Amino acid sequence: MTDIFESVNYVETKNSVKNMMNLYKLLLLRLEENQLPRMTAKYGLSFGGSSSSRNTKSNVEDYVIKKIILEGKIEEYVTKIITAFNRLDEDERKYLYLKYLTDMTLSDEQIMPQCHMCLRNFRELKKQAYIKFAMALGVEVYCD
Repeated sequence: MTDIFESVNYVETKNSVKNMMNLYKLLLLRLEENQLPRMTAKYGLSFGGSSSSRNTKSNVEDYVIKKIILEGKIEEYVTKIITAFNRLDEDERKYLYLKYLTDMTLSDEQIMPQCHMCLRNFRELKKQAYIKFAMALGVEVYCD
């Protein structure tokens, strides 16, 4: 496993994850309140969204049909991110949650005490969280 971590360009992979999390937060703006993912006590995400309640069989305008299709794609993308997020260890999920999914933007210096780790272990946790999450999403960047 160490070889895989060393073959990944950490800086570029971290940027990929950052971009994915920013896109994720933007996509959540398009979902209804009752469909938003919820954080569990162990920093897992659960997605309550379901598009089965929508009735697309009626004679509606093309705009409405396109909007429903777009919302379905958004839900699919959000579900992909949630699935990848939930495959991480609890500490890795906690770090990414505190870094990207809270209402406040927290720095690593603010997050480290909440993870109850020394600096060396915290840096290792960060690296593992970014690389494993990127690999689960398929957005990791490898060294040349």
